[in-house]
Amino acid sequence: MSGYLFQGVTLGENEVSLRVQDGRIARISAAPLDPLPGEQIHQGGRITAPFAEPHVHLDAALLGARAPNKSGTLREGIANWSRLRAELTVEDVRARALETLEMYASHGTLRVRTHVDTGSLLAVETLIDLKTEALERGIELQVVAFPQEGILRAPGRQAQWEAAVALGCDAVGGIPHFERTAEEGWQSVRMAFDLAEKHGVMVDFHCDESDDPGARNLEVVCAETLDRGFAGRVVAGHCTALHSYPNPHAAKVIELVAESGVQVVANPLDNVVLQGRYDSYPRRRGLTRVDELWAAGALVGIGHDSVQDPWYRLGTADMLDPAYMLLHLGQLTSDAEMRRIFFCLSGDNHLAFGGPPELVEGARAQLLWWEDLDPVEILRARPVPLTLR
Repeated sequence: MSGYLFQGVTLGENEVSLRVQDGRIARISAAPLDPLPGEQIHQGGRITAPFAEPHVHLDAALLGARAPNKSGTLREGIANWSRLRAELTVEDVRARALETLEMYASHGTLRVRTHVDTGSLLAVETLIDLKTEALERGIELQVVAFPQEGILRAPGRQAQWEAAVALGCDAVGGIPHFERTAEEGWQSVRMAFDLAEKHGVMVDFHCDESDDPGARNLEVVCAETLDRGFAGRVVAGHCTALHSYPNPHAAKVIELVAESGVQVVANPLDNVVLQGRYDSYPRRRGLTRVDELWAAGALVGIGHDSVQDPWYRLGTADMLDPAYMLLHLGQLTSDAEMRRIFFCLSGDNHLAFGGPPELVEGARAQLLWWEDLDPVEILRARPVPLTLR
């Protein structure tokens, strides 16, 4: 008989012994368990649910070296990607996506939500088709129909976006701050909700990824969420303009985020590089107001965003990296704040997937074992966990 036995391990707030057999959690006991023949035994440490990645772009992953971003700006990244997009093939998209998913899994991430540019229906179909194979590898994959260059900026983009959602995407995406005018940005938000209602899917925006203190899309997303009863089904990624809002307006919008149940996903690796490019000194950090969102009771997630793509060449697919960057950029260095960041990866990052998998007897044994039980030490050292999937 083979399996795993974790003795004296911390699970939640309790010290337990946990046995895994045939891919399931066979036993959780407050007392030590007698080893069975052939079991791999691990002593002490911590068990958590696997990590989830709420925001990445698998269609563009591993392409950064093909089109280096010389200016480091968001706009050049989009321009470089639009050229690469025309060269995509099914084999290329599939191979890079699988390689990147395995990179995630090797670092303990077994749920991944990817945005896919609706400017390439080939990429959309390829990633939707990949969901079954990913699940066979123990990785749950969601696909967001993301109109990278907007839906109202040029003829044909809306039709591509709508066709992508109809192919079977899990969420409708949008990028309102990239539309031509503020009014068209707000219109695109409402169109995204209309399309999500039509297909019965979720909504996930790239929202106000800008240093512009006049960007006002996040509040429209929150208002639509409230008016349509979409709480728990909407994600707003980036939201970096919130960093630059005047404090009275920021307080109003943060209260609206908390009330609406919209989850804000911060992407600190990309945004510390992409934002502040129009600044001289001092330069903005390019991070939304995570501390104030938490204080208001809002939902926050942490995304890696780019894995060696035209926007950010240094991605590793290790979710501890954006967590580590977040605690530095946000000055979230109290013990409680660092613990919250660590547990976000195995907790609130799963909200788009319906919540983290339960680690209970009889459940599928998708879990991480950390040799060190201290979350702060894990963030400092960023070790690779033992991953069961």
